[in-house]
Amino acid sequence: MEWGTRWKASGRLGGAQFLSSFASGGRLAAAILVAAGASAKAQDPSMIATQQAVQASQQAMQNAQQANQQATLAAQQQQVMQNAQCNRCGEAAPKFSVKSGTYSSILTVTISDKHRQAAIYYTTDGWTPTTASNRYAAPITVDSSATVRAIAISPYGGRSRVTSAVYTLNGVAPAATGAQSIREAPKSGGDVSSEGKLLLVKGTAVPLTFTADVSSRTAMVGEKIPLALAEDLKAGGEVVVRKGTPATALVTEVDTPHVMGLPGEVSFQVDSLKVGDVVARLRGGAAKEGPDKEAKAAALFLVPIVPGGLFVRGKDATIRQGSIFTASVDVDALLPASN
Repeated sequence: MEWGTRWKASGRLGGAQFLSSFASGGRLAAAILVAAGASAKAQDPSMIATQQAVQASQQAMQNAQQANQQATLAAQQQQVMQNAQCNRCGEAAPKFSVKSGTYSSILTVTISDKHRQAAIYYTTDGWTPTTASNRYAAPITVDSSATVRAIAISPYGGRSRVTSAVYTLNGVAPAATGAQSIREAPKSGGDVSSEGKLLLVKGTAVPLTFTADVSSRTAMVGEKIPLALAEDLKAGGEVVVRKGTPATALVTEVDTPHVMGLPGEVSFQVDSLKVGDVVARLRGGAAKEGPDKEAKAAALFLVPIVPGGLFVRGKDATIRQGSIFTASVDVDALLPASN
């Protein structure tokens, strides 16, 4: 009897413990289910996709920003290198044997370059020399006040900066200028087209003046430049072509200022002189270079860390209205006897 009572009591206790354990396990299971549900909710595919899209968008923006920064830096570096390696930096500038100054006698000037294979071109009228200018082959004679300029061209095409010297001659008689080659046109073979006309001979010097400014800032290749005859052309004391007769030239090259102090440059080629209904073909050309800032750029290269000289630019070239350039007649031209 006592045993049975104890068994029943034990059974009741075990059942209570079982029920308690079951209830506790149920709560645990519920907690696990809730956690699993939350985890499942957190791992919802649409939310994952959204998060991934946002992350991808942010990464793409960062990549684009980095790419833009790298591209900008590369472009700046490339521009600096291109400017630093321009065609006016490829050869050492030539040197003159006589320094600028005032002299009382005719000068003999030698032009030299440290590279013996370089070709030297020079002008004596103050214009910037080009490969169309006089090529140096022997010492030049300066018999009147003049501005002599020279450039050197390497065998590989690199061009030097311009070297200039200003010579003022006192007490030296100016050299005589040749008369204009204008004469009566010869008759031949019954051809009466030349009667009463004058012949403007090939090679005749034609002084011209610019009637407007020309700048490397605004000029364009192929653009026409207005010129005019700077003085009367005469034959036998008679005016054949009057001062102010219109002429034209063409812009052939434009170079804007570069870093390292390199200036702008504008080149032109003379085209023609219009005398009444006659168009006389002319030849000749020159260039004009702006102020060179090489000294300033070189000084800034001495500043540590920042190579400031790479960012110093020269100035634009400007051919001022009233500038004189002497062209020559390219082909014989028949002119009316009176103009």
